[in-house]
Amino acid sequence: MQDETCIHFLQWALPQMQLRWLGFRRVRKQVCKRIGQRIRQLGLADELAYRDYLHSHDTEWQTLATLCHVTISRFYRDKVVFNQLENELIPRLCDQLQLQGEKNLHCWSAGCARGEEAYSLVLLWSFILQTQYPEIAISITATDIEPIMIQQARKACYPFSSVKNLSAKWRQMAFAKVNDHYCLHPVYQRPVTFLLGDVEQAVTMQPYHLVLCRNLLFTYFSLDRQVQFLHKLQTQLAEGSILVLGAHECLPEGISGWYQWRQRLPIYIRE
Repeated sequence: MQDETCIHFLQWALPQMQLRWLGFRRVRKQVCKRIGQRIRQLGLADELAYRDYLHSHDTEWQTLATLCHVTISRFYRDKVVFNQLENELIPRLCDQLQLQGEKNLHCWSAGCARGEEAYSLVLLWSFILQTQYPEIAISITATDIEPIMIQQARKACYPFSSVKNLSAKWRQMAFAKVNDHYCLHPVYQRPVTFLLGDVEQAVTMQPYHLVLCRNLLFTYFSLDRQVQFLHKLQTQLAEGSILVLGAHECLPEGISGWYQWRQRLPIYIRE
């Protein structure tokens, strides 16, 4: 499918699925490639024929929504955010837990892809923070809507491009080299529970102290869906809990119940 043709198609289709064209603008190539493959699979002539097909086959919209899932991730993506987690945010949460007599730090990685973000939290905890808070245990729930992503996350083997942001020392300590891949040692996999689930449904699973919802809902979803998600999330989080977004994301204007941790950082505290 030609780029201009796909742009017009996405600008027509995305709002009907409560998704935002602006979020897809830079990553559209992988989505356009999938849609082109789907059109050929159906034996249709072009995207205009696919529009007609969508009009006459309501269930195809769900297939199209699946084609629009974007999966881009790596370990320690956005180092500035992870530095904040290491130096200020997770210690802040642990101090609160100790004051409350609690011993479990519950985290959620929403839209976890192949598990890079969730496992990054485990490594940060294991190599730096655990010795500072020996009485606290970390548990991470990681969810994604794509079965293949969950399967790969549980396998926990990655090409160098996924682990290149980690120091050589951490790569040596945490991974076994298997052919051209880095496979995470089982001890660093145990704190993570991977679950198949949509982010808007998974939000009601349990309360968390730390939620990482990065480069997903607040990039691709419509404003109405963002607000609905935040209202659900607020009921699950206690005062002082932390929500981390992607580097170029922010909460919708006028939303209440949150304050920004630092100016120009996509980190918010539950009031």
